[in-house]
Amino acid sequence: MMPKRFRERLIALGDKSVWITNALGSPNHLDVRPNSSFQAYFERVSRLKNDPTVVDFKRYYFGSAIEVDVDAAGRILIPAGLRNRCELVDKISFVGVDEDRFQLWHPAQLDTRFTEVAARSGEVMAHLADLGV
Repeated sequence: MMPKRFRERLIALGDKSVWITNALGSPNHLDVRPNSSFQAYFERVSRLKNDPTVVDFKRYYFGSAIEVDVDAAGRILIPAGLRNRCELVDKISFVGVDEDRFQLWHPAQLDTRFTEVAARSGEVMAHLADLGV
């Protein structure tokens, strides 16, 4: 079941579907965006010049994207190809990223990622400070 805060966001946006797709940064998770967020992001990326990196990104992100309806109970059906690629078979961790998307992770992969980030916490904090956060 989708987290309550994300279901509430979908209701506020008037969206009844989400897009599930490959996520960058790790091969072991998926991005999930409300339809309106996905469409706005698609439009922004579509305006970029088509250099090889942008074309690769479009192919990886938008080429794997699948629109999925959210049922009345707030459940979504993760397409088998995406689910199997990330080994999302028995348990799934939902991770909020920002107000427009969340991610789906295998719990063990998420724990590994958290450990990696924690090990570089000084570097991460320094980078955020450089950004004014």
